[in-house]
Amino acid sequence: MDQEYASIAVAAIEGLVQITPVVVEDVVALLKPLKEGRAPTDAEWAFARRQLDDGNAAVQAG
Repeated sequence: MDQEYASIAVAAIEGLVQITPVVVEDVVALLKPLKEGRAPTDAEWAFARRQLDDGNAAVQAG
């Protein structure tokens, strides 16, 4: 399992939890490769990074 992806996915989920409402589909999508025990696809990487960036922006905005 890719530890970098796991770290990004966890951080992105933490960011999603801080903004309401939490979009369940996004959480499920972020956890899918971890749950399936496989490497994330390029699209999943891009999605996780976008979620992390969006979460960080939301936290920074207060």
